[in-house]
Amino acid sequence: MHEYEHTGMAMGTEISIAIITSSKDDAERGFKHALTTIREYEEKFSRFRQESELSRLNMIKKMPVSPIFLVVLKEALELSKKTQMAFNPLVQVSRLGYSTSFVEITNTTPRSRDEPYDTDIAKIHIDPHTNIVTLAVGQKLDFGGFLKGYLAEKLAKKLEVEFPSYHGVIVNLGGDLHTRGLDEYGKKFVFEIYNPVTTTDESCILYNQSLATSGTYKRTWQTSDGKKHHILDTSGKKNPSTDIVSASVIHANGAESEAYAKTFLLFPFSEALNIIKDPTVSYLLITHTGIIIKNI
Repeated sequence: MHEYEHTGMAMGTEISIAIITSSKDDAERGFKHALTTIREYEEKFSRFRQESELSRLNMIKKMPVSPIFLVVLKEALELSKKTQMAFNPLVQVSRLGYSTSFVEITNTTPRSRDEPYDTDIAKIHIDPHTNIVTLAVGQKLDFGGFLKGYLAEKLAKKLEVEFPSYHGVIVNLGGDLHTRGLDEYGKKFVFEIYNPVTTTDESCILYNQSLATSGTYKRTWQTSDGKKHHILDTSGKKNPSTDIVSASVIHANGAESEAYAKTFLLFPFSEALNIIKDPTVSYLLITHTGIIIKNI
């Protein structure tokens, strides 16, 4: 068995797909299959594409959506409730200047916006008979990292089922990843989690699980109001005041891993644990002084 890897850019971030199998041709078929699905999701959910299904709904506020879109939206709304709005698909990070792909804003100084907008998910209406979704005035959807965690898991499982010759699979979409099976040596996959304070790495082991890492230290940009990052508090208006600079969560579910990582960044540690209430969640949290809080 050998590990073959495909890397590239998609969904506004770096992606990589690793496949453990006996031949390169066998792996290439999986890469092609996965990239087709990634493009399909990007075309539906990118907020940077005016023609995407997400952008059209955000603009006209009411329209029938595809079955794929509806599944993603319903899961996002359930996770919003479960995390007490630590994850909220109505939060608009664009209002702090993240209005284009991150690569394009790193050398600019966009202005921060603070006009009122609506983040109440209860105002989103879904007609179960027609699949028509209606957004309230001032609402826009943005699935962000949640979608990457969701899709990484979906893709990895799909490759495992449709290509039974694969010994193992890793799908990594901008740091949200999911593994299936074993590495080329027949062992569980080992990953390194970066500590931005000490610049060292912490190891973790994954087997048929997702890993999501979210932090306040990497995706930052300068605005007229000062330095900003892509994590917003439950008000959707500002960056949270938190002692945690990086939160990594291991869980069977990719979307939940991402949402729970956000929960640890927005709420005090004990409160976050009380919100999550899931004994299967493993976490590694890093404070601004480099102290590690973990159960892995």
